[in-house]
Amino acid sequence: MRAKGRAQERLRAGLVLSSMLHLLALVACMFLFRHSLTMQIVAAGEGQGNASGGAIEVGVVDARHLGFAKPRAVSHLGEEANKANNTLVETSRPKPTPKAEVLPSSSKQPPKAKAKNKEQVTNTARPTANQSEQLVSKQPLRGRSADTNVEVGRSFGSPAPAVSGGIGIGDGGGSGGSSGVPGGSEYGRRIQMILSRNYTPQPLDEVTGTHYVIIQLRISREGRILSLVSGRVAAAYIKQPSRYAQVNYAAERAVLASDPLPPFPNGFLIGAREAVAEIWFRYPK
Repeated sequence: MRAKGRAQERLRAGLVLSSMLHLLALVACMFLFRHSLTMQIVAAGEGQGNASGGAIEVGVVDARHLGFAKPRAVSHLGEEANKANNTLVETSRPKPTPKAEVLPSSSKQPPKAKAKNKEQVTNTARPTANQSEQLVSKQPLRGRSADTNVEVGRSFGSPAPAVSGGIGIGDGGGSGGSSGVPGGSEYGRRIQMILSRNYTPQPLDEVTGTHYVIIQLRISREGRILSLVSGRVAAAYIKQPSRYAQVNYAAERAVLASDPLPPFPNGFLIGAREAVAEIWFRYPK
């Protein structure tokens, strides 16, 4: 029994000693890995011999020679004795002196304020209402150029629309409760293409410059042109004729050849029985 007790004591002492040695080895490893005294890297390079049968030389080199450096903790202001570390960096914009000049001036005398005369003071002291000029006439007036015209109560002319193939469609403003055909709409582009195909004016030597014939077309929902009377365009729908009869005939022939036009597409001018399109015929095409 006594021998058995001594054996158990030696076993417990051995376990305690083994645990202490393992603990010391673990602490030593942690210290070495955290605070390594030196760092060496295994490097390989060309050895002696030519390029075809050269040997590779393997050795150990210090990490500092390869440009690696040991990581350093972030230092704060005043911890290290170097100028860059102890420089105070301002994060807010400095406030200028109240009397400091924004820009340096080469003038020794301050600029004098311009004196205001009596008339300027009087005009600025008395408020005036905003007024705009208006051109009003009993009859429509025609502008100097063929691209613009002036209507009653307007102070500006209506510019010529975009012309494609000699045909342009105006703003489409309807009259008498009818709706206008917008020039940029799908239906407006379709009738513009049809009229352009049928508008074939002959070249005339005596005609110089650009001329426009403006005809107002009343188009029913089924596509019939209601501006035609007895096979001719009614005079009331010729808003601007040309001074050359041949140009007027070419525009009228294009309207006659285009009748009837395609019917209104679904969803176009819902509820309107007819629409008005202002057609501009340009010569030369």
